Amino acid sequence: SRGVAVVETAMVVSVLLLGIMGVFEYGRIVMIRQLMTKAAHGGARLAVVGTAARPPVTTSQIINTVTNGLVGQVLSNVNVQVFQADPATLANIGAWDTTPYGGAIAVQIDVDYKPILSSTMGIIPNPIHLTAVSVMLSEAN
Repeated sequence: SRGVAVVETAMVVSVLLLGIMGVFEYGRIVMIRQLMTKAAHGGARLAVVGTAARPPVTTSQIINTVTNGLVGQVLSNVNVQVFQADPATLANIGAWDTTPYGGAIAVQIDVDYKPILSSTMGIIPNPIHLTAVSVMLSEAN
């Protein structure tokens, strides 16, 4: 009778812990998506006002702003792109710093996020590819 109780407890506790870790993992993914969205927004804002700045803002300054917005999260394959975008499709149509007044400038962040648990038994892909894009209209040129 005591042996059965130990086995049942072990099964219930392991499922409970797996559920709790899933909640934590989901929360981290939501947090990182929010950080990426805010970082892309900050980079796009710097780009659209930077076209009128003297001296003009550089691409490396925008990338530094975006990476600082990620506040030291452990992410791999971080790729930040700044480009002139087609407002309808968000396709890259040229250099961001030559965007005419009212043209769309986009900042796109691509990262790979590795879950806390190294093995998720195929439930969650490892790593998870996340993308955030912010598009704003140029205020100069």
